[in-house]
Amino acid sequence: MRTDQIRDLAIKRHDIDAEFFQNTYTDKVKNVKKVHPFRYGRNLILEDLKKILEQLPSGARVLDIGSGTGHLTQWIASMGFDVVGVEPSSEMIGFARKNFPELKFSEGISSAIPYPAEKFDLVVAFEVFRYLDKKENFNTYQEVKRVLKKDGIFFFTQINRYATDYYYFFYYIKKIIYKIRNKVYHYCFFTTPAAQKGMLLTTGYSSVQTIGRMAASIRVAYKLGKKAGDMYIRLIEKIYGKQRFTKWPMRSLAGHLIVIAKK
Repeated sequence: MRTDQIRDLAIKRHDIDAEFFQNTYTDKVKNVKKVHPFRYGRNLILEDLKKILEQLPSGARVLDIGSGTGHLTQWIASMGFDVVGVEPSSEMIGFARKNFPELKFSEGISSAIPYPAEKFDLVVAFEVFRYLDKKENFNTYQEVKRVLKKDGIFFFTQINRYATDYYYFFYYIKKIIYKIRNKVYHYCFFTTPAAQKGMLLTTGYSSVQTIGRMAASIRVAYKLGKKAGDMYIRLIEKIYGKQRFTKWPMRSLAGHLIVIAKK
């Protein structure tokens, strides 16, 4: 598929999933297999984002790319920052504007941000670039650099290719099944810490840090039910604590890959 087709497919996917995310954040979804590992992993990522936010002055300008239902945008705003969201899914942005009418959400894609150059101190993107191909990721990295102020920070997540939930293999098996059935399955961009560092340095960022968060096998444990998942988390926390991995191999095996780049 072409880059624009992959991007359009990602937008359609989020139109479909908008209600699920809305219900997840408002505690209306009880799907143990998806919701519990999602929330657990999200809280670990927020720990690292909070450290970045604490380095910024009060009132600093923040852009939330792929702002979805607006809950992350509002979380950032609640800490005293001047934050705006950009979201291409009409269903997602509809929920966001209804949830938080006091905040600004603009329609737009990550590779064509509707804001002037050097406007933001921090740009954030959670679970966005996994749905885009390598070319669109490159284009986005360039565009984010354009809207960042000097020494501004770019904080985002990607999917580790070798995460121990084995989603890489599951994805391609499911894609083959969809192809046999003459259906289109959404695109997924798998990467590694080294690949992300190379892409961002090539794009012109001055420094790049990568962090792995959450033992990915937690997702597998929750497929056996909440009790099994909760027990497994207690075991994992005894072994790895908060699961913040900064070195190989655990950084490459984690469920979430955090990338922090400085302009």
